[in-house]
Amino acid sequence: MSLLPEVTNPYLTALTLGLFSGLAFCTSACLPYVASYIAGIGAGFRRGVAVTAIYNFGRVAAYAIIGAAIAMLRFSLDDAFFASYQDYALIALGVVSIGIGANVIRNSRKQQCTGCAAEDGGKTSGNRLTGRFDLHAFSLGLTRGLIVCPLLMQVLLISVASAAPVDSFFIALLFGLGTALSPLLLFAGVAGWLLSKAPLWRKWIAMAGGAVLMLLGISALVNAAFSG
Repeated sequence: MSLLPEVTNPYLTALTLGLFSGLAFCTSACLPYVASYIAGIGAGFRRGVAVTAIYNFGRVAAYAIIGAAIAMLRFSLDDAFFASYQDYALIALGVVSIGIGANVIRNSRKQQCTGCAAEDGGKTSGNRLTGRFDLHAFSLGLTRGLIVCPLLMQVLLISVASAAPVDSFFIALLFGLGTALSPLLLFAGVAGWLLSKAPLWRKWIAMAGGAVLMLLGISALVNAAFSG
């Protein structure tokens, strides 16, 4: 049963559910990962927004991959398959989060100019970002997006019921684009701006951000272990 029975167009339904999910669920679910990573790299407001945009791009890519897989394979979304898939997705998120967190801590311990990036409000870091793609932010978003939330499951069920297999890809993609239009961008930017106001604590904030990412990763692995 659709959560929006009055909306008959599956594309519009997917986009609407994505917008609702972005406003109601995605921000609270994703902010701990994004804010911890922003703290770990010492991003200011501008870089914080840019990093979050790349993170969101990773999530949208994950939804598109899931939709494409359904379109090509037309596999069953039964309970057994879904439970197994969720476990593997949690493991992927856990491994990536722990790896990125450990890398953040290692880099922060090597840092020679404590607070340099913070003092310019992330300006220098933001300029460096324009010349490269932040693969860590993308990887966090991709693995977080591979975990199927209830509203995404609703969208996937809509896509499976569609006569055209390719609809699964476009419906999942539209849902992802809807979730990207959330307050997460603003909140992450503000978090970066606030953290940049404590340059003397730059190294310790970075290490704390890496530690939180590792704890989030461990939590994902524990959830996968006990949900099996």
